[in-house]
Amino acid sequence: MTSFYFEDIFERYATEIDDLRSDSEGRDVLKRRLRDKHKEFPFLLSMIDTAPEMVAPAFHGAFRFTSQTLVYGAAHSEPGDGDFPSWSELARTLEIADWARPLIDQCLKQDGGDSFLVTTAVLEHMLGSGLAVRAAPESSRDHDEDDDAEDLSEAGDEWMSEQGFDAVER
Repeated sequence: MTSFYFEDIFERYATEIDDLRSDSEGRDVLKRRLRDKHKEFPFLLSMIDTAPEMVAPAFHGAFRFTSQTLVYGAAHSEPGDGDFPSWSELARTLEIADWARPLIDQCLKQDGGDSFLVTTAVLEHMLGSGLAVRAAPESSRDHDEDDDAEDLSEAGDEWMSEQGFDAVER
């Protein structure tokens, strides 16, 4: 499980990558659309605070992770937390594609660019690592909504208990 921040943004990021992947006729056009994002990057930068999931795909395929520890820890935090690493810390654990370096330089000149780059690297890691589960296992897809609500309620009660609160009688 990741932080609420990454749970929320990852769903939108994965959807954006999926949308970029194929055209209306089902042809794989991901590479061409990513090149378009690279060309539009100066414009896209204005959205790093409001819609980072729309900008982050410009870095799809740019990172290879040489260490999992720091990126894994970042996935369990969020910008502004003491545990959220700086880009310079995280970049030391990455191999970065040459084509991405000019985009990174542009980001670092923007307010929030450092956090955006860390967020982007975490999203890429999640997309390729299975840290985030995008679909329920086959066996649990057949549960009805009541079972799902009950499971969520139990998980919530368990978490509250772990935090030191008394269980709620239902």
